[in-house]
Amino acid sequence: MSGPVPSIVMSVPISYIDPKQRFAEKEAARRADEEALRSGRKSVAQLKRENEAFAFSPSEARVNWQQARSVS
Repeated sequence: MSGPVPSIVMSVPISYIDPKQRFAEKEAARRADEEALRSGRKSVAQLKRENEAFAFSPSEARVNWQQARSVS
């Protein structure tokens, strides 16, 4: 597949995200992945395929500085 990469725009109002809850969710997902790997339910390749859907390269990330605001 060649040609331009489609632009993916993700805009989530920060007021809807609880950072502590999000951190806990990510930690739980990591623990579940580790357990699945340790138990043999999933392979490294399978986990990679499943998790790469949530990853993007830094070159694809775009920050809209016009709408950015401090969260502190």
